Amino acid sequence: MPADLAPCLASLLNLPTFWVVVWVGLLAATIAIVWLLRTRLREIKSWQKCAILSLWVHVLLACLTAAVRIVTGSADGGPGYGPPIQVALLPSELEAIATSDQTAPTPFEQAALDAEAFEAEPEGESAADAAKANKEETPAEPLEAPPLLAKTEPTPTESEPAQPSPLGEGEDDVVVAPTEPADEPPPPNTTPNATPADEVAKPLIAATPAVAAAGETVVVDSETSAPSLVRDAGSPVSLPARPQLPAPYAARFAANRAELVAAGGGNTQTEGAVRAALNWLAAAQSKDGRWDAKRHGAGREYYVLGQDRQGAGARADTGVSGLALLAFIGAGHTHREGLYQPNVGSGIEFLRRTQQSDGNLGGDAGLFAHMYCHSMASFAVSETMAMTGDQRLAPLVRGAARYTIAAQHPTDGGWRYRPGDTGDTSQLGWQLMVLRSAERCEVAVPAVIWTRVDRFLRQVERGQSGGLAVYRPEEARPTRTMTAEALYCRQLVTGRADGELTPAALREAIDSLLAEPPSTAQVNLYYWYYATLALHRAQHVTPEAGDAWRRWNDSLTRTLLAMQNKDGSWPETCIWSGYGGRVFTTALGALCLEVYYRYVPPEEQASPTDVATQPDWQAMPPR
Repeated sequence: MPADLAPCLASLLNLPTFWVVVWVGLLAATIAIVWLLRTRLREIKSWQKCAILSLWVHVLLACLTAAVRIVTGSADGGPGYGPPIQVALLPSELEAIATSDQTAPTPFEQAALDAEAFEAEPEGESAADAAKANKEETPAEPLEAPPLLAKTEPTPTESEPAQPSPLGEGEDDVVVAPTEPADEPPPPNTTPNATPADEVAKPLIAATPAVAAAGETVVVDSETSAPSLVRDAGSPVSLPARPQLPAPYAARFAANRAELVAAGGGNTQTEGAVRAALNWLAAAQSKDGRWDAKRHGAGREYYVLGQDRQGAGARADTGVSGLALLAFIGAGHTHREGLYQPNVGSGIEFLRRTQQSDGNLGGDAGLFAHMYCHSMASFAVSETMAMTGDQRLAPLVRGAARYTIAAQHPTDGGWRYRPGDTGDTSQLGWQLMVLRSAERCEVAVPAVIWTRVDRFLRQVERGQSGGLAVYRPEEARPTRTMTAEALYCRQLVTGRADGELTPAALREAIDSLLAEPPSTAQVNLYYWYYATLALHRAQHVTPEAGDAWRRWNDSLTRTLLAMQNKDGSWPETCIWSGYGGRVFTTALGALCLEVYYRYVPPEEQASPTDVATQPDWQAMPPR
C-alpha cells in the first residue's frame, strides 16, 4: 500500500488512520479465505467450511464493534466528561424554529392553555355574560326526579329519639346499625365512564323520605350522611299517601297482613324470624352500601356435584346485595318506607354506582357467578322501582333489562354464564324474574323473548307427563331443584298458577317436590326457595295442590325455625353456601318465610298475561 493511501482513506471515511489500515487488512484476509475455500480447501466437508466462515464473520463483527466511537462530553467539559460538545445552528434554522415556537405550541403547552382557557373568564365579556356561561356549564343531576327527601332543618327538642314501631304487636325489635372496622378505606369509585354529572349526583340514601299511610306523620332526619338506623328526632313531616301498588305486591302492605300470614301457614314465630334476619342483614351491610360476599364467607370451593367452580362467589357483592335487598323489600321495606330505609337506599345506590354502560350489574364477579349477580341485583332494583314508582331508578332498570335481553341465546332461548351462551334452567329463573319485574316498571320486553323462553322450557322438560325438568337440554336425568325452578318459570311465563301444564304434568311435578321436603338432613335453600314459590302459587289450582302446599310449608317452617341462629342469620350449612356465604343463606331463609305476602297468587285458572295476547306472540304447539 502506498504510504499516503491510508491518510487519504482516513480523511474520506472520517476514521483514524489505524482503523483504515486494520479494515484494509481484514478485507484482504477475507478475499484470501474465500479464495482458499474455493481452491485448496475445496475438498473439506461443508460443515467445516461453515465453521471457518462463521468464525471469520465473528472476527469481523468484533472489529466493527471496537471501531464504533461513543461521543462523550458535556456543555462545559470537565474531568471525566471528555471534551466539550459544540453544536452549531444555521441562522435560517434558528429563524424557522423561532417562527414555529410562536405559531404551534407543543402538546403539553396546548394542554396547559386549554386548562387555563377552561378556568379563566373570557376577556371582553360582561359580568352577566360570564354568569350565563357558568350557568350553562353547571352539570345536571343524573336522575330526573327531585331528591327523595327534602332537606329540612331539625327543630331542637329535648324529647327522646323516635323509635320505629315493630311489625308485630307486643314484640321488641332492635335494629342494629351497620358496623365496620374504623380503619376501613373508602371504596373506590367504580362508576364506568364517570361524568361530572355522576360525580355530583345526590345518592338515594341522602334523599330518602319515609312514606307513611295517608295522613300519618313521621319523623325524619335531614342530615343523614351514613346509613345509620338510629334517627334523631327532628321536625315532623307530613307525607302523602303511598302510590298505587301493582297487584302482586299489595299484600306486603296490607292492613291485615297478620291474617294473611296465618291463613297461608305462617305465624308470629315466622314473622319474628324474618325480623331477626333483617336485623342481621342490616348489621352486616358495609358502609358503602354493599354486602361484602367474601367477608361473610362466600367464595369457598366445595366442588358441589363434582364441579370446580373456582371459588365462585368471592366477588359476588352485587349478587348477595341484591338478595339482601329482596329480603327487605319482600317484607315491605323500601328506601321510602319502613324500618330499613337507609339500608335499602344505600344498597340501591351501591348497585347504581356499580352498573356498567351496557347495563350489566354483575360487578367484579367471576365467570360462574357473573350472570347470577347481574340477575339478582337487577331483580332487586326492578322490584324497588315497581313498588315505589321512583322514576330516578328508571335508567338503572332499563339498562339492566336491556343487558338481560341481549344476553339471551337466540336459538335455545336460555341464559348461562356469558351473554350468548346456550342456556341452563338455573339461570333461567333469575332472568325471568328480572324481566317480569321490569315490565311492571313499564319496560317493554319483546314478545319473541317469551317465545324463546317457552321453547327452552319445552327442551328441558322430562318425566312421563312432562312435569319434571333437567339442568340443560342435553341432559337426561331430572332433578328436583330444576323441576321446582322450571315450574315457577312456567307460572311466570304463562301468568297461570298451573303454568299451563296438564293436570298429570302438574301432579308429577308436585309429587316430585313432596318426595324431598325441607329437612336438616340435606339443606338446600336454593331448592326450597323455588319450590316454595311454585307450590304457594299453585295451591289453589286443585285440592291436591292445596294439600301439597300445607305439607311443604309445615316442613319448611319447622326446619327454618330450628336452624336459625340466635343472631338472626342462617348457618352456612346449605349445599351452595360455600359460594354465597351467610348473606346468601340468610336472605334466602327470609325470602322463604315472606312467601305468605310477598306475592299475591293468581286466582285459579287466571287468564294469561298480556304477553300471550300480543300480536307477535308465537305460541308453541300444545304439550
